[in-house]
Amino acid sequence: MAFRAVHAQWGTVFAHLPDLGCGQSWEAVWKVRPPAPITCDECRHPMYAKTSRSGLRFFAHAPGAPTCALGLESVAHHLLKLELATAARDAGAHAELEFPGPGGAWRADVLASDPVGGWRIALEAQLSPITGGEIVTRTERMGADGVSSIWFSDRRRPPWLGTVPSIRLERMDGESDLTVAEGLVKFSDGGWSAVSASLPDFLDWAFTRRIVAHAPRLPLRPPQRAIATVWTAPKYVGAETAQLPPVFDVPVCTCAAPQLVARFQNALYAAQPSDRMGPGAAHLRAYCQICEGRYEKPWCRTGSEPMPLV
Repeated sequence: MAFRAVHAQWGTVFAHLPDLGCGQSWEAVWKVRPPAPITCDECRHPMYAKTSRSGLRFFAHAPGAPTCALGLESVAHHLLKLELATAARDAGAHAELEFPGPGGAWRADVLASDPVGGWRIALEAQLSPITGGEIVTRTERMGADGVSSIWFSDRRRPPWLGTVPSIRLERMDGESDLTVAEGLVKFSDGGWSAVSASLPDFLDWAFTRRIVAHAPRLPLRPPQRAIATVWTAPKYVGAETAQLPPVFDVPVCTCAAPQLVARFQNALYAAQPSDRMGPGAAHLRAYCQICEGRYEKPWCRTGSEPMPLV
């Protein structure tokens, strides 16, 4: 199952768009004889246009297809991708489903971009189990090509939430649209409180930088979980900073072979020098265990689980 395929004459086509993204109708590829010359953008195997009982339009692999990443994705994953793409368009962005990165190094579930070319953000639907290390690696791979990312799940307690910029979504009883359930906060009365928002509103705020990913230095109020990265408005980052106690000047590490740890609240994570900043470097702070100085050169985490405190 996929929403994106390649037509031999028309190029890339999208099942969810009224004109397939190329000025053609769905009827031009659905139940036609001979079959439309459509292939999978991932494995190049022939595909055909299909409509579900609920009216959902998509492309399916023809019999005999090899193992394909798109074919292994669940229906729930495909539907969340479609909702992310729709919400991104509602937020004023251009959105392309199942966008391949250079040389096949990565594939974005949805690539949202500024219509005038100012930015590109991958919107990733993550429903299956994944480790924090794996999600950091995938984030870094896209970041190396200038594409930032936001990860989404509608599962109850995704364990990786906050490891990278991310949001948990939910659908309230009786509601058809997804809303932000966890990861969006504001700072007031000396603490962090959860904020609810529609998915299009959240994306609009993120695209326009009215909210940013931030590592909270003061705890989140219950019943919120303690997560390493949240989304909030810049003014709330400033409000939190104003509440912090004075910090004595910490020297900069000058060790020839520093031994690093990354610190978040009371947790420590293994880290090491790197040729470029990892995604965690924007939200955590690295320190050298030898000289106890702050490390200001590029670094990255080497583990997603907190180190045991001894």
